[in-house]
Amino acid sequence: MAKTFVLHDETVNTYGFRMLTSGADLTEFRRNPVMLLDHNDWNLPIGRWENVRVEDGRILADAVFDMKDPRAAQVAGKVEDGFIRAASIGAWPPEEVSDAVELRYPGQTGVTVMRWKVREASVVSIGANHNALAFYDRKGKPVNMKDGKNIIQLFDRHNFNSDDMKLLAGILNLADTSTENDVASAVRTLIGDRDRLKAENVTLKGRIDKINADGQKAKKEEAVSLVDAAVKDGRIDAKAKDSYLKLFDSDFESAKTALEAVPARQSVAGRIEQARVAGSPALADMEKMSWDELDRAEKLTELKDHYPEVYAAKFKGRFGVELKG
Repeated sequence: MAKTFVLHDETVNTYGFRMLTSGADLTEFRRNPVMLLDHNDWNLPIGRWENVRVEDGRILADAVFDMKDPRAAQVAGKVEDGFIRAASIGAWPPEEVSDAVELRYPGQTGVTVMRWKVREASVVSIGANHNALAFYDRKGKPVNMKDGKNIIQLFDRHNFNSDDMKLLAGILNLADTSTENDVASAVRTLIGDRDRLKAENVTLKGRIDKINADGQKAKKEEAVSLVDAAVKDGRIDAKAKDSYLKLFDSDFESAKTALEAVPARQSVAGRIEQARVAGSPALADMEKMSWDELDRAEKLTELKDHYPEVYAAKFKGRFGVELKG
């Protein structure tokens, strides 16, 4: 059976203050309920805490030791044999304190901590006091509770010295003699500017999105027009239309350049005329010859290979049917 430890109660500790159990924030501790030995977080945990609960103004938890760890197993044995009986809770700096007299217990000389957050809980050989309490500063380093000055600083959430004020003033571009009110006012101005810029950015983004959408629409329309024209003038086959439109979607300029580079398909009459202009006696001579004359001159194969349109016309003239295939 797991050993139950009292991690915290509301009695006055030896430092003169006390902490309300009702103000303890156990959220993060429950998510990661590590068990340390003597608050040594530079060493691996020796176990975990289970069944973390609040009963009668106390925080209780059951210790589960990592028995595969020789150091943890040794501590577990001493707990089982009654040689170690103390547990110590580790807390972050208080989030709210009170000097109210009505909250003080007999013998209490310090504040009452109203809200605080649990960081970890340890098994300890000798507790710092009968409540075995440990505190950490905001950087996660243990606070020496034997030094009274540290306790005062721990509860002072506005403990800024003159050097701190000068540093803040410099960051905010204020005079070295600036007060806390001056700093607060400057910070509020920065927050206001930030909120205003956020709103303006949202508006500008909306406008840019509309401009981009309009531009994409115009490019889409131009792409369709260019591809339709290429199909019409015979530069590309109708089956290639979708492929070119996809290319336009991925890279408009490259698609446009590629499409413009495709030469227009020339008509039969145009190619014949081009051959004539180029001075091709072979074609001119073969055009004058009949099918039978071309056959006897063994020119049909040459005509079919180089001028298939003329060959087809001669074939139809000779046989009265269109050439197939």
